[in-house]
Amino acid sequence: MPKIKHLSEYHKVAFELKYKGFSYQNIAEILNKRWPKSRKAKFTVQSIKDWFKEAGTLASDYEHYANEMDDIHAETMEIVRRAGARVREENFRLANEMLVALMGSSNDAVKLAAIKEILDRVEGKPKENIMLNNQDIYELPPQERWKLIPYEIKLRLSRNQYSKETADAIFNWAETGKTKPAKPRPDNQK
Repeated sequence: MPKIKHLSEYHKVAFELKYKGFSYQNIAEILNKRWPKSRKAKFTVQSIKDWFKEAGTLASDYEHYANEMDDIHAETMEIVRRAGARVREENFRLANEMLVALMGSSNDAVKLAAIKEILDRVEGKPKENIMLNNQDIYELPPQERWKLIPYEIKLRLSRNQYSKETADAIFNWAETGKTKPAKPRPDNQK
């Protein structure tokens, strides 16, 4: 805590409590409990408010205190952040070294698991392939079937790069889930 020489002990406690976010009511109650006999009058909520208002007796001192505390906390957080980064880096290196060591295991399952983990970290996990049969596709709603059509095909459709028969077959499949066109589409629905 910064040194504030000219203030009484209860002022310093009030600084700490205000900085920690205590309400004026709570500050008054705490000060009255800690210093019941040192003052003739009790600490009131209004007196605490008056201390900290813009032109109050503690306003500039509290601002100085709060700025110093903010600096202390910022410095502490920076130290913690750097220490955390160092610990993460050390543990990351250790974990990688352990994975490489596990690749030398005599157990093939352990080797395979270590290799898979390293590849997943370096290359990224492979995408899952979902196998759908014709019945599964047929049961999907049309908007879900449309999502299964590759982007390049959708692009060619939007540019009218397919023959009418091919475009009709693609749209029919997306709408019905069947590969054979039920009926030709009118020209205005391209």
